[in-house]
Amino acid sequence: MSNDAPPALRDWIAKTLGADSFVLHPLVPEASTRRFYRLEPHHGQSRMAIHAPPATENNEQFVVMARVFRRHRVPVPQIHAYNLEQGYFLVDDFGSRELLAVYQNSELRGYAIGLALEALVAIQRTQDTHVPPYTRQRLRDELNIFEEWCCGKMLGESAKPLGNIADTLTREIDRQPKVTVHRDYHSRNLLLHGDRLGIVDFQDALVGSSVYDLASLMYDCYFEHSHEEIETWIDQFRLLVAKADLPCIQPRAAFIRALELAAIQRMLKAVGIFCRLWFSQHKTTHLPYILPVLGRITTLAQRNELSPLSLWLDSHVIPNLHDSLQRITS
Repeated sequence: MSNDAPPALRDWIAKTLGADSFVLHPLVPEASTRRFYRLEPHHGQSRMAIHAPPATENNEQFVVMARVFRRHRVPVPQIHAYNLEQGYFLVDDFGSRELLAVYQNSELRGYAIGLALEALVAIQRTQDTHVPPYTRQRLRDELNIFEEWCCGKMLGESAKPLGNIADTLTREIDRQPKVTVHRDYHSRNLLLHGDRLGIVDFQDALVGSSVYDLASLMYDCYFEHSHEEIETWIDQFRLLVAKADLPCIQPRAAFIRALELAAIQRMLKAVGIFCRLWFSQHKTTHLPYILPVLGRITTLAQRNELSPLSLWLDSHVIPNLHDSLQRITS
């Protein structure tokens, strides 16, 4: 798909702004079908123009959740104009400094995570009837993405060894305390603009596990935090939620186990999505993350009495995927 802005989008922006003089800078596309363009200038401020095809994107919920989150002081962009029929949006521009880039600076990493943890508390405090439930069936369907696209399409094999483990994972995650969950709370959806945090890609928020977003942040598919850092940030988060009178799994050991189980489910889903991007869109951008993420899953599974999963991944899936990925990228 071309990154050039569709003429109809340009016409809509011109009509919306009442001006024909503007420049659109395309941003590198991510995993979705949405396309982003930085609009400059607009009364001395930059805006972000979005083309989100209605056939594939949840645009109505994007508008709803932007209003819900802003009302609860979650730092999401304000929507200045939109056309749902065409999938066009004009929103605040939070810049392009993703936390993934900030993480490279060890001195700034802790500061950035601190902002993300504070914002996560604001997300968890959000209560609104427009946020649907994160059902156990949906958790299971997400594991099916791994089974279909990683095991089935990439390896041409059955994912039968995951069956009983999947039931355990989804049952344990579903029984955790429920709060509002962003669902994709990682370093590419969190931006640092000045000394403030900005959150994007929030339209798929659900009411789910109280540790799910923390698992996304701590066990980021694009960056590996040290065990010592994660331990520190877990304690920091537990203090924040206690002060906010939010659900917090007790004791600490049970909290960590719940966190790691959520991380396993989420990372398995992510690996399936990375494989799907290759088969459905021929994108190689996410393939380099597959093996490192699977390696982290094996470590967490071994710690959480999911040794059959760890053994299967380590002895079978990872070696075979290594060969498949070499053939794709060579």
